[in-house]
Amino acid sequence: MIKVTEDLIKHLEELAKVGTSEEERKKLAESIQEILDYMKLLDEVDVSNVEIMYTPIENSAPLRKDEVRRFPPKKIIENFPEKEKNQAKVPPILG
Repeated sequence: MIKVTEDLIKHLEELAKVGTSEEERKKLAESIQEILDYMKLLDEVDVSNVEIMYTPIENSAPLRKDEVRRFPPKKIIENFPEKEKNQAKVPPILG
């Protein structure tokens, strides 16, 4: 079983790019340790006779047929918040 240490919490802080106080680190370590202890408890459950389930939803939503729908360009441009010379104006993506 993994033992949650202060070094582990600091490593997780670095990975997540967050900083915590000493008190928050202590609470976080306790919470993570509780989760890991619970996972250890779940390891003891016998699931050898349980059928593998790929999704909890038996009947997923039916998929609709793909249909090509044509829209007149003028109608599309009318819905843009900004237009310029009968063209849709979008914010620049490069610097």
